[in-house]
Amino acid sequence: MKVVCYVRVSSDRQAEKELSIPAQLKAIQQYCREKGWTIVHEFVEKGQSAKTDDRPEFQKMIAMAKRANRNFDAIVVHKFDRFSRKRDDHVFYKALLGQIGVKVISMTEQTEDNTPQNVLLEGMLEIVSEFFNANLAVEVRKGMTQNAKKGYSNGGTPPYGYRTEHIALGNQKTKAVWVPGPREEIDIVRFIFNQYALEDKGYHKIASALNELKVPTQKGRMWSTSTIRAIIHNESYIGRRVWNKQEYQTKGVKWRDRSEWVVTENAHPAIITVDLFEECQEKSKKRHNGGGVVHTAVGTASVSPYWLRGIMVCDKCGSKMIGNVTSAKTGGHRYYVCGGFQRKGKEFCSYVSWRKERVEEIVTNKLRTTLLRLSMDNQLEEEILHYHNEKNKHVVVRLSNVDAEIAFLTRRIQSVEQDVQAGKGKPYHQEMLAEMNQELADKHIEREVLASQVEHVNLPENYVTSVKYDIQTLIGLLDADVQNPALLHPIVGKYVSTVYIQRETGKLFLTIQFKVSDIVLYEKILVTEFR
Repeated sequence: MKVVCYVRVSSDRQAEKELSIPAQLKAIQQYCREKGWTIVHEFVEKGQSAKTDDRPEFQKMIAMAKRANRNFDAIVVHKFDRFSRKRDDHVFYKALLGQIGVKVISMTEQTEDNTPQNVLLEGMLEIVSEFFNANLAVEVRKGMTQNAKKGYSNGGTPPYGYRTEHIALGNQKTKAVWVPGPREEIDIVRFIFNQYALEDKGYHKIASALNELKVPTQKGRMWSTSTIRAIIHNESYIGRRVWNKQEYQTKGVKWRDRSEWVVTENAHPAIITVDLFEECQEKSKKRHNGGGVVHTAVGTASVSPYWLRGIMVCDKCGSKMIGNVTSAKTGGHRYYVCGGFQRKGKEFCSYVSWRKERVEEIVTNKLRTTLLRLSMDNQLEEEILHYHNEKNKHVVVRLSNVDAEIAFLTRRIQSVEQDVQAGKGKPYHQEMLAEMNQELADKHIEREVLASQVEHVNLPENYVTSVKYDIQTLIGLLDADVQNPALLHPIVGKYVSTVYIQRETGKLFLTIQFKVSDIVLYEKILVTEFR
């Protein structure tokens, strides 16, 4: 039986123990040898938790299993908790794989197929694994909370201007604390706060000044407005340690309410005074109409009017274009501006901006025309098929050539073998046959490799119906008298991968892309004039 193996560790500490990647692989390889199974692929997941199915190698493995031309019948893991620690995910993916004839086998928790005992045992193992994971998370969180209350670090990189030191507490225990870093960094932190509070300089001007002085950031990169903004609002610089700000259990960056934060005063030496810090916070509120905080609580985010955000990019540096509004004196016009320029200044990318209304009007017209055509009759299916035929063209040609070479070699071998059987063989014929048979075997391997590169169209059930429904919905949103950015942004982002305007030619490029998981079913670049 042909199988693939899936191995995973969720932390560096785990990687150093018996559950390390090499240890899991070695054990699975030995197990498969004893069973007489062939491992055709190894999926290795490093530093990924099994509490979620959002794991790159895991999803790649599932996608490969769903293909019609997959070359394996089972997935082998060291333990079921390597596959998933969440019972819902375990049941869902095992059922999905079972429907397409792929087994999930644990080498250390061996069960028999399709028996009541197997169902009971696997269910018990899943529940125990989920309990262990949930209980461990609670205990770890307790320890981290106590650690934070005492002013110790729970890991991560300290802010610019600080370094991590470990202090001995006895009983061979150590704790991490923050201490002031190099004098040059401390001076830069004070420079930033003084420029903002006393010189009335904004984030962008401070970042540009530091970039002109060739001062690197903590990671050796250029300064950006977001980096300056984060420093201005970071309470660490007055000696205050704040932990538990963010919610990491759900997708996306979400911030907890301040009442849930663990705040410790005088946790480490301050770099600036409390008065200077508070003056900066007051300036920020005035500059940003009462705002200025670096986060908002869950559920309080405002709706952006720029529905091409995250989709439109700069043609020079590739940064995402972001929304910007001119002052009321100049009319309060809205533009898409290069995010690289906004964050890092002209040293990173030259200034460029495009009027929001005009960009969205042109994208609307081009998108509407294309989507209407794709929604007619069987046009979408035909376009997908044509796209894949074009992608496979060069592989199909190479396959044809290899097939011709295999046929030629086969005929030559048969001819020489007939001569030998008829008594017409020469002394060098056996050596010639061995060489030709080896060459034929190599050609068959080459053909297998090429055949595996052919991408077959495997449309999920009801996929075309679902896409056509989305297209009709999108066309309706585009045609609305007043477009709704909150509804447009997610559905446009689903089918449009990039939009950019080429400055030299004045042409707008729009890439339509239909995907299922990571598999691209259809992609087309549309070009139109931007006037």
